Amino acid sequence: MNNYRIGFAEKIFERAFIGKQLGADYHELNVNATHDMTDEEFDEFLAKIKAEGVSVEVAKNMIPGEMQFAIDNPNFEELDEYLEKAFSRLNKLGVKIAVLGSSGARSYPEGVTYEQGFYRLVYFLNEHLIPVCKKYNIVCALENLSKRESNILNYIDESLRVVEACNSEWVRILVDFYHFQRNDDNLDSIRKAKDYIVHTHFASTTTDRKLPAETDKDPYAEYINLLREIGYTGRLSFEAGIPDGMTFEEAGANALALFRKL
Repeated sequence: MNNYRIGFAEKIFERAFIGKQLGADYHELNVNATHDMTDEEFDEFLAKIKAEGVSVEVAKNMIPGEMQFAIDNPNFEELDEYLEKAFSRLNKLGVKIAVLGSSGARSYPEGVTYEQGFYRLVYFLNEHLIPVCKKYNIVCALENLSKRESNILNYIDESLRVVEACNSEWVRILVDFYHFQRNDDNLDSIRKAKDYIVHTHFASTTTDRKLPAETDKDPYAEYINLLREIGYTGRLSFEAGIPDGMTFEEAGANALALFRKL
């Protein structure tokens, strides 16, 4: 049995409260959806979160795809305004980690080399994201994504290289085990990056990114054992869809039960 904090990464706000009823330890919401709330909607959501005792510790989907920062002339003024509003709200909710998945925003366009894309990413982090992370005491976690979704940060080794280039306590690593499997990444890359891993995502590759289940062929136990081996003490989020014919409540309860006993 593991003692990790386990939660659901869900864009549907109501599932924050359902997750708590199911026994989740926290909720991981969407940064951009939180940003897009009206002031009245956000205040109402914040009040309900506090009233029902839901712990919102992580936020994903940091930047909308149309706000690209690896293109030739990014609109950094718009990005800075977006980040200021978004992170201010995350801070009020109690978020500690903001996930930089955001495949559309971070991918570099045709005509740009990988190295140029890499340094554009590092520039954005150093000059625009780290200052707002520091201001609101929220760590940025770099998410590895499959090659079909992003042309950069596919492998954990890449994330480690970015962390080392930034050399900042505000930039760390998320290991998404679904994308890890899709990219056929190497377990040793996780061991190498162990000091910088602050968050994890799980979904089934057996059922094409649905909530984990007993019948999956994914090596969940192997991954949990590896996390123990490297001394990981962070959180485990299910970032996954609902299997056909099931409700969120049913599939969520099954996933929680499965991972509690690993």
